[in-house]
Amino acid sequence: MDASELELRYEQLLAQWLERVEGELGFQVTQGPPADWIRDVYRDHGELPADRFAQIAFERKLRLVLDAFPAVAASAERDTGLRVELRPDATHPSPDFPAGTVMVAELAIQSFEPAGVRAEVADAVQTYLADRYGRLWPLCQEHDRGLHAVTYENEALWWCRAQDHPASRIPLE
Repeated sequence: MDASELELRYEQLLAQWLERVEGELGFQVTQGPPADWIRDVYRDHGELPADRFAQIAFERKLRLVLDAFPAVAASAERDTGLRVELRPDATHPSPDFPAGTVMVAELAIQSFEPAGVRAEVADAVQTYLADRYGRLWPLCQEHDRGLHAVTYENEALWWCRAQDHPASRIPLE
């Protein structure tokens, strides 16, 4: 077997393992080709059982949420003068709930990628401010309209739908 055949076989085995794991867990970890972090898990650990992979995926998501939340909450507090009185909440994987869950306010974070997690955390904080204080945050400075948290080209952005343009990055720090 030459190098290209070995690489193709490796990719097939990785895809089959990931499909099996997602089937056993009942949730999709990635759309499209496996993300780099999944490739790293497979390279470092081989074909882990679904429950062990779920624990690794859960820990990754929780770490990303805990990294993103302080910057987003601080930005909201700075911009609005309102206190963000919530904290992320986690339920670890278990036999009854194999994926576990990470929540911010009432929103279950779905993404496993940094930009996606940051956008979802921003959306949760935005919803919290609207529900708790009736405050629309943030606003597009050009159009005075509410912005939407999105991922675009692997970045977490506040997006203005009034003129379909990025307004600003969702903060990292």
